[in-house]
Amino acid sequence: MNEYDILIIGSGPAGYTAAFEAAARSMRVAMIERDFARIGGVCLSEGCIPLKGLIFHAHGTTDYVAVRDRVMQRVSLIRTGLVSRLKGSGVELIEAEGSFISDRVVEAGGKHYGGKFILIAAGSRPKRFFDHPQVYSSEAIFSLSSAPDRVLIIGGGVVGCEYATFLSMIGARVDIVEVCDSLLVGEDQEAVRVMVREFKKKGIGICTNTRVTEIRASGMAVLRGPEKEETREYDVIFETAGRVPATEGLNCAAAGVTVTDRGFIAVDNSYRTSVPHIYAAGDCIDTPMLAYTAAREAEAAVHHIATGEILTVDYRSMPRVVFSIPQVGGVGCTEAEARDRGIEAKVYRRYFRALGKAVVEGRDAGFVKIVTDANTGAIIGASAVGEEIADMMNQLALMVGCGITVGQARASFYVHPSYSEIILDALQYGE
Repeated sequence: MNEYDILIIGSGPAGYTAAFEAAARSMRVAMIERDFARIGGVCLSEGCIPLKGLIFHAHGTTDYVAVRDRVMQRVSLIRTGLVSRLKGSGVELIEAEGSFISDRVVEAGGKHYGGKFILIAAGSRPKRFFDHPQVYSSEAIFSLSSAPDRVLIIGGGVVGCEYATFLSMIGARVDIVEVCDSLLVGEDQEAVRVMVREFKKKGIGICTNTRVTEIRASGMAVLRGPEKEETREYDVIFETAGRVPATEGLNCAAAGVTVTDRGFIAVDNSYRTSVPHIYAAGDCIDTPMLAYTAAREAEAAVHHIATGEILTVDYRSMPRVVFSIPQVGGVGCTEAEARDRGIEAKVYRRYFRALGKAVVEGRDAGFVKIVTDANTGAIIGASAVGEEIADMMNQLALMVGCGITVGQARASFYVHPSYSEIILDALQYGE
């Protein structure tokens, strides 16, 4: 039986980050991945990279096949580079589905592999409700034969809004059905209203407080809203109603690893499971399902394995961005959350229509809102909606995480013209 200092199950952002971190500490590392065509996990296969690529390359064209093929060719290059880096770091790659035999042994492809430490990075899979030939999970957007005409997206959220953006760009008529009263629960609702307004301008139908109660033959969907029930016909229906941890095939019971009733692996603040030498990170634990969250958790887990020290992950300063058009994002407290917590909040707001670069480029919908503690001046949160907010959310996350005050931020310089200078404008003139 081959034995390793650390055995990693899964090759997504948590898995490959842990592998690089462990290899850099001169550990003997093996990574088990059931399908080498999916090294990089959901993020590289159909999530972060390719979906954003679809939106980027769809500008100015309705040729779905050409856009998809261009994106997937580039994803293939990224994957090849990732595999090369892993192998170059000394990481052994094992193509098979892994499951526990005991707390130190994993079976994969009929062989047994032992680990002094084991990290579970099994990721997640789409949540499914309908078993119907015209209802697809989110991965199917990369395998359509052509652009569909009429599309129903079941579920708002990050994936639903990004799918609606891309499909609308390539000429599909899109409806989003969301059971909640907002497409993006937890984000600043003033920002969400701007996104909804811009979606409607593009012809995207928005049905909140609405359920799909039945899918009939030939793509007929029954939609039940607060006031009426109606039936609409679609060519393609996507389910984007969230994700669930992919832990069911791991046989965690054989290792003594505790799994919650929702399928997540239970961990402490060092990402150690109920078994001291088994750790878990990423979508398979109950934290935000984001690639950069998974990577940071993996770093913390390997750090604890190597040093015994807890590397705290500050989820409070974790930025969130929906790569729709317009983009919507936030970090820290929203204005409503701050007040719910009893914080005396002072809000600074600036609209993109006051920003020269945004106006001259015709991308001036939206605003940035910065939430501060009125007593200390510390920036405790921010929300934004607009076509160029992703990079500025990184700056705002740094401000929140470091406790930067309004005065400190005002003293800095921002390039002009740029989209991110709206942060400085908001703090100077947006009271």
